[in-house]
Amino acid sequence: MKLLKIILLSGVLATGLHIHAQSDCQLDISIANITKGNVVPEGVNRKLEGKLMRALGAAGMMEAPYDSRFFVAGRFDDAYNDVTGGPSQKTYVKTTLTLYIGDAEEHKIFATESFELSGVGGSEEQAYTKCLNKISSSNPKLVEFLRKGHQTIIDYFDAHYQSYLDKARQAMASRNYDEALYYATTVPSCSRGYAQAHSLAMTIMGDRTNYDGQKLLQLAKAAWATDPTASGAEEAHSYLSQIDPGSSAYKAAQELSAQMSKTTQKQWEFENIQKHNDAIALEKHRITAAKEAAVAWAKSRPKTVNRYVFLRGY
Repeated sequence: MKLLKIILLSGVLATGLHIHAQSDCQLDISIANITKGNVVPEGVNRKLEGKLMRALGAAGMMEAPYDSRFFVAGRFDDAYNDVTGGPSQKTYVKTTLTLYIGDAEEHKIFATESFELSGVGGSEEQAYTKCLNKISSSNPKLVEFLRKGHQTIIDYFDAHYQSYLDKARQAMASRNYDEALYYATTVPSCSRGYAQAHSLAMTIMGDRTNYDGQKLLQLAKAAWATDPTASGAEEAHSYLSQIDPGSSAYKAAQELSAQMSKTTQKQWEFENIQKHNDAIALEKHRITAAKEAAVAWAKSRPKTVNRYVFLRGY
């Protein structure tokens, strides 16, 4: 599980919640380790993570492959925790599991839900596992809690998507294309800002495609100028084959290829022509590439490992 550096301020975010399924609008959300005192056994964390992953899908969300600003976390508050004596020791636990959905960047809690649980096991881990066994991933209370958080996150994007677009444009202007794509592709499809965000993401991809294409073209020209033989042509085409057909450098790449073919008496082919043989395939490729670049940038950000701190009064 992932850990995010978060201090949660007291108070639940007050927004109008319109609770309904959003199966066509996936949101990325991180799952953080639960807490109790100093530590919760790792097996208990894994148990809850698996349960939450399944429940997130029912609520229109999925676990992010990176540390998302939106997260679900929780903690145990024990009313009773005791170990019996004798040869067959048993751990008895009566506890409250409180789950939270929050915003790591603005330090806000969007939704909370509590579950009164009890369990008995041969160890503390077994006792807490027995507790968690009493909450199924399809538990209506659990799913409804996640749906509330889902809708609140959508409400957030409806109100703040313009700030994401502004950050995307700033990053694009600095040619930080992966960062720009992260902000542009984070806006969910059910947000009122999605159409603008998607259009901007495609613009960013086009800008990056042109920029990368020109760099590859210059590398190909340099390789050919250094060694105007079949060997040099082969190296040059290793660069030319990476140029997207939509790049502004593509025509010049074709012209260079034709020139090299005449000199070497060998017909060189672009490896990626067949990959992008129609506009629909090219569009799908760019959407996928945009998301992959965004995730890669999110994963590359420096991470600070810290425990969640929950302040009373929520």
